Amino acid sequence: MKWSALKQGLTDPKTNSCEKALFAFVALTFFCLPLGTAPSSIAAGLAAAVWLFSGIALKRRAIYLSSYWWPVFFMILLPWVGLLYSLDNTGISMDYARKSYYWLFGLTAAAISYRHFSVTRLIQAFMLGLGINVLAAIAQMAFHLQGKHNWHLGMGPDYSTLSAYLIVGIMMGLYFLRKQRGNGGKMALAGLIGLYFFHLVALQSRASHVAFVLLVPIMGYTFFETKKVLKTTAVCVLIPALMLISPVVRERVELSVNQLSHHLSADDASAWGKKYSVHQDRFYMWNGALHIIQEHPWIGVGTGGYMNAMKAQESDGNVPTMAHPHNNFLYMTVSYGLIGLGVFLWFLAVTLSNGWRYRHTAQGYMLFSVILVMMTTGLFNSQIIDVGTAFLISLTVGMKPSFENERY
Repeated sequence: MKWSALKQGLTDPKTNSCEKALFAFVALTFFCLPLGTAPSSIAAGLAAAVWLFSGIALKRRAIYLSSYWWPVFFMILLPWVGLLYSLDNTGISMDYARKSYYWLFGLTAAAISYRHFSVTRLIQAFMLGLGINVLAAIAQMAFHLQGKHNWHLGMGPDYSTLSAYLIVGIMMGLYFLRKQRGNGGKMALAGLIGLYFFHLVALQSRASHVAFVLLVPIMGYTFFETKKVLKTTAVCVLIPALMLISPVVRERVELSVNQLSHHLSADDASAWGKKYSVHQDRFYMWNGALHIIQEHPWIGVGTGGYMNAMKAQESDGNVPTMAHPHNNFLYMTVSYGLIGLGVFLWFLAVTLSNGWRYRHTAQGYMLFSVILVMMTTGLFNSQIIDVGTAFLISLTVGMKPSFENERY
């Protein structure tokens, strides 16, 4: 679908001004996601206002009766139910529960009239915003502009969220590159993918570097049309080699090697997180979460209860406070027990299966990519409660009604 189709949708007399405004604000939200939380929150708030007060939410209510939305509704409900029995006494539980508002924007995106508006434009708006942010980050590097902790984030959110965005951008860039027929378009897309890759390896996000390497086989297998195994194997060797050109990646690899050496030489208690060590903090958080789960297996310790539960089992007052276990699966289980883990796995199964089924469309592959990136980066961070990542998940989940209306 060409840009002329977007203009036609915006001027089509069959679409009223509210529907046009809804699409425009959702597109603006996608564009602003890589440019910081405030711009995307404002755009999403405007989209939600149009959705609610124009009557579109009521008019399109039948969309939300699909079984596709059931795990989403449970994901919204869990944090509020978890408040009833949370061990938290700091207020973080209410903060986590309030973050469930981001699902509202997925419901908003689902109400767009995709018969008249191209969902592909939403994805490309995200990619454009991401490209602009990369250029801003390059300017920071070129002019030695010091950002927070000397991270060159451009205008974007924190490095963990931004690096996840960049992996999604690379996957979608490869999707469009495979579909592109003109040489000029291919060169532009290849250049954009190169910018994303450059920014990814310039960020100090070890978890995302690992996640990217883990996802390279899937990228190769879905990109290549012939000799998939051979070409994908070659790419799996080439990509890590290219990443090691970056001094940031080499520094993170060196840090990992040092931590592994410490792990092998340390006593069992420090090595496996039974007691806190600055070299093995992830093991400490994960080990603590597993102990809490053993004590509260069915419903967990409630929303935000992990921090107090960790304090209760730690006698050393000098250990830093851990707000969450830095793992999506452990976060859901420690907070809501096996019931919460079941809901989360249900959500993943529904979204991944729908993304894979419609992977030949831009929106299907986008959903597949976002959930995969969230799963892999979520092995090392609790991305499900990070507003930036949760925003993208929600908006992408909201594309589902478009799957049968558009092919790219």
